[in-house]
Amino acid sequence: MVEFPRIRFVLVVAGLGLLGAAGCVRTVPYAKRMAVESEKCTLIQALMQQPAPSQAIQQFVAEGKEAKAPVVVYVRHPEESTLERFFSEDTECADASFKIVQENVVDAVVVYLQEVQGGYAYDAQRSSPEHLTMDGQPQGTVRKDGTVWVAGADDSI
Repeated sequence: MVEFPRIRFVLVVAGLGLLGAAGCVRTVPYAKRMAVESEKCTLIQALMQQPAPSQAIQQFVAEGKEAKAPVVVYVRHPEESTLERFFSEDTECADASFKIVQENVVDAVVVYLQEVQGGYAYDAQRSSPEHLTMDGQPQGTVRKDGTVWVAGADDSI
């Protein structure tokens, strides 16, 4: 007959093994997600150097409300009439002039992206949470060229 302490020991060891395996399984997707978020940040940093987004940030910072302009980024899906947040909850994307925020703030620079072949069409404007649609024509496009995001030709939008 098997003793209860021995059974408990085997169950505890098996349980810890399963917990350890589950922890390892979660590590890979988290690392992948962080790599994707880093790539998204690289895209936004390149986009924010374009004339219209850069001007929106400069105007915000010039008012002296904050040292870095809060930026909210959405992906527009016109076929579904929806907007989706571009970044996950735990992004820390920023540079010297802006910081990505997830919450809807009263005043921010709002960037709307729409997927196009090889990149994104964008519209960046000073906005408030009540104005969450991309009006009119996009201001430009950004496309991936190797490892770098570059401004694309506007005629392909």
